Amino acid sequence: MNNDIQLPLLLIGVGGGGSRLAAAIHKLYAEPMRTVCIDTDALANRELAAENIPCLLIGAARLAGNGTGGDAVKGRLAIQDDINLLLPHLQGIRTAVVLTCMGAGTGSGVTPEVVSTLHDQGIATLCIATEPFSFEGSARCAIANRARAMIEEHVDSLCLVKLDDLFNATHEVQLPAAIATANEILASGVTLLWRLLTRPGFLSMNSERLHSFIVHGGLTRFGTAQATGADRVAAVTKALYESPLLQSGEALKKANAILVGILAGSDLRLAEIGDIMKTLRSYCKPDCQIEMGTVLDASFEWRIELVLFCSESASAAIPETKKDHAAPTSPAATPSVPPAEVFHIQPGSAKRSKGKSKLAVGATGKGKFQNVEPTIFNGQDLDIPTYIRKNIQLDR
Repeated sequence: MNNDIQLPLLLIGVGGGGSRLAAAIHKLYAEPMRTVCIDTDALANRELAAENIPCLLIGAARLAGNGTGGDAVKGRLAIQDDINLLLPHLQGIRTAVVLTCMGAGTGSGVTPEVVSTLHDQGIATLCIATEPFSFEGSARCAIANRARAMIEEHVDSLCLVKLDDLFNATHEVQLPAAIATANEILASGVTLLWRLLTRPGFLSMNSERLHSFIVHGGLTRFGTAQATGADRVAAVTKALYESPLLQSGEALKKANAILVGILAGSDLRLAEIGDIMKTLRSYCKPDCQIEMGTVLDASFEWRIELVLFCSESASAAIPETKKDHAAPTSPAATPSVPPAEVFHIQPGSAKRSKGKSKLAVGATGKGKFQNVEPTIFNGQDLDIPTYIRKNIQLDR
């Protein structure tokens, strides 16, 4: 067993949904993995403690451990109260993976502040965020859209996962089995970062290359597939291409950069690696930059698993030389629209002044949400910046 305690990687679960996913992935990986969860619900906190996973209870003075009741404003205020609880867990961390479920209170309210803090600490961040089921209704989708806009401001790579797509193949399966399958799919994507560094195969992924891919990733999608048998290469590449998580091949066709992990046992052949990469390149644009690494693990004996992250909005080519973490180079220009301040910013918050989104997916603001109901709290429209609502004159 490889001990990766010294790896500068951290898995962060945010909110009830994100924390449960992080705990499930931590358990499935079955090797040391730095993990911390953040929640406003004391009951969920105790359940994670039983799994020996640190869980930070935030907003206790404000919410008494009872959660946010689906109110994202309360979630944002709770993390602003207790953001300092997270800082000790960031010591020695260079890259973080944040898991969150958007559409409710804690995940939607807390995640923007968490990724902002990670950015301020110089930590490269991949945020994997689930979007609500279509049957959950427009209100949850509106909350998720607002959260996404604020996450975009400071995250390096944002991987959006529609729950409809994640559970696509399990609609008729009993719910416990469907949830287990979904957890395994997400675990394949999340643990790839750890596996590439701890169990490299014939072609290893340098930690700097992995770090740079995340720093420059932008809006990202991921997919995974596995196959066994004599025709396993053809089967696994076809299954990956057809994955709903990759929009049935559309994400690959549009990608500017992709990260490929090939996971197999000792029976992996060099010819198979060549065939996989040749097929994947045929799916992509000629100028798409491809980073790949192999993982050799006895648990994958007789089968091949492919895990792929593809970025359509990669902000820059991945540099060839070692670079320290920094904000990506400027994406394509977007209209100069003031960002919508959805929540109050408390004194002492780690949030820095907002500018254009780091992801080349359009500016945040009213135009993006012109058909979305306003955020009304205590009779005020929180989509209007605070200094305008309160007629505060700002020093220039």
